[in-house]
Amino acid sequence: MVSLNTLCIIITLTLAASCTLVSALSTRREVLGSAVRSATAAGSGVLVSSSLPSSLPIANADDDTSSAFSSYQINPDASSKLDPKLTSIDPNKLTQILSKTSGNQGGAVWLGEHHNSVKDHKLQAQFIQNIYQHRKQQQKFGSSSKSDNKMAVGLEMIQVQFQPVLDRYIAKQISDEELKEQVQWEKRWFWSFDGYLPIFQKCRELNIPLIALNVDSEDLGLVEANGLPGLSRDKLQKYVPDPNGFAQFARNRYYKTYVDYVISPSYELHKEMGILRTTITGQLLEEDMSFARFFSGRILWDETMASNAYRWVVDNPGGLICCLVGADHVKFTGGITGRFQRMAKEQQLDCTSVILNPTLIDTRPSGSVSMLSNVAALASGPNDLTLQLRYLKEGVAVGSEESRLPESTGGVLALADYLVLST
Repeated sequence: MVSLNTLCIIITLTLAASCTLVSALSTRREVLGSAVRSATAAGSGVLVSSSLPSSLPIANADDDTSSAFSSYQINPDASSKLDPKLTSIDPNKLTQILSKTSGNQGGAVWLGEHHNSVKDHKLQAQFIQNIYQHRKQQQKFGSSSKSDNKMAVGLEMIQVQFQPVLDRYIAKQISDEELKEQVQWEKRWFWSFDGYLPIFQKCRELNIPLIALNVDSEDLGLVEANGLPGLSRDKLQKYVPDPNGFAQFARNRYYKTYVDYVISPSYELHKEMGILRTTITGQLLEEDMSFARFFSGRILWDETMASNAYRWVVDNPGGLICCLVGADHVKFTGGITGRFQRMAKEQQLDCTSVILNPTLIDTRPSGSVSMLSNVAALASGPNDLTLQLRYLKEGVAVGSEESRLPESTGGVLALADYLVLST
């Protein structure tokens, strides 16, 4: 069993190792610039972009009248060509895949959203209903008897302390407005309740349990102020029931690439926005939150959501949990999805990631793409989406001549399993 002190030491060492590139540069802005340059420099091997079909439909963020969609499977490529492709997939086929009825082992589907997108929420409601109906039909015809159509919807936007509230809502003991008040929506989540309400109502109509996934903000605030040692052993065990796996995950070679590309730029963007002087609970800090504490809060967030989803699937053999979480937690494996895969490996549970209406901003380091550039990319077609990240073999230094060689590739991280675009 890994002790709390050992766990903190491992995270510190991981930070040092994963930020080798950071230590070689004088400012975090230079780190971000380096990440962007590596996306366009031929042969850099850190990032891989792919040209997509020119006929790929483009989501219009301002048009929320339709829930029709086109869907695509990402086919990553770790060969010397490093040329990932998109394959069009029939929406009905995608629903069948996401329903997890073929093997009866159950698992998790992660629907990566943009919290303020009505289109994304419409797609989520549509997927939930279609998956539910497909699983119900399969059970009726005897091809999914093990699952007994067990299904739940996991919610990033609800903290674990409010699980009893969600249970009362599904049992029709409280109203929509009481749900909003009792989960303290306005205090703990900053996006429109009305955008999610049709999803909640659909789950209540179909009697699909809602599962709180997120860390209680009081505890996340303690970590942001004091690091993981700010939590008691009992609290840490509550959120990290698998400390050995938690520690091992941070040692993965690919995880260092993920941190450099996703988490470090996110920290820099938060810092530039001037929002690192307070914790999530509003506690005023004497100086900007350190990267180590920002990192600790982020991985606790991801680990907790993965753990709560995994716990539900284990408690409901053959069941499927569809989780509504931010796209940033889904992309490139290093967030929730890789952690769930780690936990579910022994039981061979499915884990499928979907990003809804992806944009250029979703696939590049935080702060490296302006809103104007993002709009221009959407107008011309999503040809610049980064479909995978390349990571290096052990012992190969980032930025070295050796790192540019094809044989130095350790593997690739796909943006997601599937992309879905509203039409």
